[in-house]
Amino acid sequence: MNRYFFYLMFFGVVIASGIFLSCKTKKHIAQQKPISDTAKCKLTIKSTKELLQLLQKNSFNYQWIYAKADTKLKIDSEETDVDIRIRSKKDSAILITVEAIGLFDVAKILITNDSVKMVVYPKKKYYYGSIDNISKLLNIHADLDLIQSVLFGNSATFYDSDEKIKLVFNKKDCNYILTTTKKRKIKRLLKDKELLIVREPIQIISILPNTYKISQNEFLDIQNRHSLKVNYFNFQNIDSLVFPRTIQTEVTTNNTFNFNVQYSKVEINKPQNLSLKVPSSYDKIEIK
Repeated sequence: MNRYFFYLMFFGVVIASGIFLSCKTKKHIAQQKPISDTAKCKLTIKSTKELLQLLQKNSFNYQWIYAKADTKLKIDSEETDVDIRIRSKKDSAILITVEAIGLFDVAKILITNDSVKMVVYPKKKYYYGSIDNISKLLNIHADLDLIQSVLFGNSATFYDSDEKIKLVFNKKDCNYILTTTKKRKIKRLLKDKELLIVREPIQIISILPNTYKISQNEFLDIQNRHSLKVNYFNFQNIDSLVFPRTIQTEVTTNNTFNFNVQYSKVEINKPQNLSLKVPSSYDKIEIK
């Protein structure tokens, strides 16, 4: 599979919102700065269970969602203006359309709990296969739960038991941190990731104390040097729910990929068409 198809598949499975090696949004990214004055920092929540309940209570809860992002993409040395359109039914399927502005669909990617279907229209090619195979190809675990959580600023399911989730107070940046490793280890890890080798992948969630929204969601596999880091900014109300309009993402596997997304339109709880048809004349992409 050539480089073009590799990064298009990466786009769909890992984050489904910005393609390939370089991606910049058209609009200025409004960043939300953490509170640096520790004297003014008030972290009143003392238990992991209470913070998890507040995180769940303030999650972006939807059944259906439609979102659009105006994005400038750079594929190799060629830049292209495209629209990214996301249609999804929670916990069921995500359909991503990559559209050249005012022209035509470049690609569509349909992700379900167990499969990925992709159509690349300019190349008249398609792919259909297991999401597990794509995860192995890209050397990073990705599933529907992770993708929808990253896209919309919620927490992905990591462990079934709350007992494995620990609370750390970060007074320097004035936020709460939920982690799936021990408190002492996470404090060392936050200072210098190279000092600690963690056998199991871990998740680190930074939570704002005023809204209990996720400001950063990080997945680390230090042993294999793989990571996914997502930062959220520019929070706005959508149907009384708080939503991050801007997302900055860094994925590190064998290479490092950075891309940013700024949503220009978001609608929730309106049923969406999630069908994806492949023209009979298209050739199948074989992944070996």
